[in-house]
Amino acid sequence: MKAGRDNLDRLIGSIQFDRWIFGFPTRFTLVSHEDVDHDPLKSSFRFPEPLIYSDNYVPRMRAKRKTYSSIYISEGSSAVIKRVKVTPVGSRTLSRLIGIRVRRLHAFWWFLATRDLLVLFVGDLYASEIELLGKLLDEVSDLDAILLVSYGGMTPPKHGVRYRDQMMVEIGELARREKEKGRILYGLPHPVIPEWADRSAQRV
Repeated sequence: MKAGRDNLDRLIGSIQFDRWIFGFPTRFTLVSHEDVDHDPLKSSFRFPEPLIYSDNYVPRMRAKRKTYSSIYISEGSSAVIKRVKVTPVGSRTLSRLIGIRVRRLHAFWWFLATRDLLVLFVGDLYASEIELLGKLLDEVSDLDAILLVSYGGMTPPKHGVRYRDQMMVEIGELARREKEKGRILYGLPHPVIPEWADRSAQRV
């Protein structure tokens, strides 16, 4: 497992996820959605190019930087970026994978695949989407690792929560279930560093 974990760490460390990084050097950036606290274009730090995005994101140029390279990948398709196959997961793709009609997702999720590894990046979600994520994780049996956003308390009805600690509790329970399956959990602090994470990212 050590060799597999080392390969996972190298893969995860080579990509910027929204405004999170796990190491250097990073080779490209994935964007889940355009909320300001996730959008790399709203950060004062340079992000690795190209910027990879899908149907729910419109790259908006910063005043201080007029040009950058980007690649659009439509939902239902994939692309190989620097030897990593990246696939956006929006509502249509999720509906197909879990057999339940999903009208909308707060953010696109992303599959990352190499010859030996399969990873899911979940940069943000609403409370009602945690159950959908659980169903997806049950369907994808060969998944090696999950990059999962973590939360502290939220004032209802933000993110659709019914009570303050709902996101923290339910995501924590999901993460622990996945760890019992042998999957590696990478935490994306938003803003709380999760106790369930095998490794947590830094924000940029």
